[in-house]
Amino acid sequence: MNVKVKGNEQIKELLNNWYQEIRSRNINNAHCLKEEIDTLIPNKKADSSLLLYYYLLDFGYNYLVDNLSISKNSFDKIESFDMPTDNSLAYYYHFYKAIHSNAIGNYNLAKEHYDKAEVLLNHISDELEQAEFYYNLATYHYHIYQALLAIKYGTKARDIFSEHTGYELKTAYCDNLLGLACTHLREFELAEEYFITAMGTFQKQENEKAILLVRHNLGLMYASQNISSSAIRYLSEVVEKKPHHYKAIFVKAKEHVKLKEEEIASQLIEKGLTICNDLGNKEYQYRFTILREMNKKSPAEKLEKGVLAGMDYFKTERLWEYVQEYTEALAVQFHNEGNFEQGSKYFYLSYEAKKEIFKKEALK
Repeated sequence: MNVKVKGNEQIKELLNNWYQEIRSRNINNAHCLKEEIDTLIPNKKADSSLLLYYYLLDFGYNYLVDNLSISKNSFDKIESFDMPTDNSLAYYYHFYKAIHSNAIGNYNLAKEHYDKAEVLLNHISDELEQAEFYYNLATYHYHIYQALLAIKYGTKARDIFSEHTGYELKTAYCDNLLGLACTHLREFELAEEYFITAMGTFQKQENEKAILLVRHNLGLMYASQNISSSAIRYLSEVVEKKPHHYKAIFVKAKEHVKLKEEEIASQLIEKGLTICNDLGNKEYQYRFTILREMNKKSPAEKLEKGVLAGMDYFKTERLWEYVQEYTEALAVQFHNEGNFEQGSKYFYLSYEAKKEIFKKEALK
């Protein structure tokens, strides 16, 4: 899709080409184009619509290079511009705003901007653009634990990408995403098939970044089955090569907690908390804080404080899976301590959360 903006024709063409490389996940080509474009806009002085387009793509590039470095401030430059009136530019704004919101755990805001982007997508005939939208929408649904919708949109994206030469990498990313959705549904054999298929493409292309992504997800899959030793083996490699990967750090720490390896888990938890505090990522700030109390085997009342601190956020963002997990853990802890009234209260709240999970998973 070519965006119509005022300004230097050479820069416009380069920006359009840059987006094509970002969409194709060709990091090396995207990096070369970024360097060329930066020399043509040395002081970031150009027509406002051209500059907005640049900053939107710059966000997309940074997200491609390292999505886990996205912070709550990563969209600030873009927000300093007026809302674009051109449909194409407005589409990119809402599309990337949705991706940013999803990356930092503002899932309701992400949904709002995906909805707005989808309306503008109806005016775009480029089916690869539609596939890119479906892939990211599927990612959003996976993150809020709507696995069936993730499969629906992930399959749509995969079907389109697989028909186009040069989009083998994107097709493999769709396979990886479908593997994650199957992991959530506890369809582990099917999940493993998707991961192995994706891994085959990534290894063929010698794409180390993507290979590590699948290794993380295999670790997550084993963790979901309580096969802690296998999970830790995969996750250790990810954390070693990507030490700021807070999601891998969290899953690995949780497995060490299961194995009662308190000191190892504690070091990982504090490291993960530091990273997420710097990013302003509320979701994982709360999750690491709760895991810290679990690792320390804190009394129920202290664990309760950590759980309640994150409860408003989890409920607001409809992360009922966390509400269910943590209220159930609290219920068991209170019960074990002989506080049956509080235990009963949290068992009921866990039951209520399960009903919300069931409603959310319904395919609409």
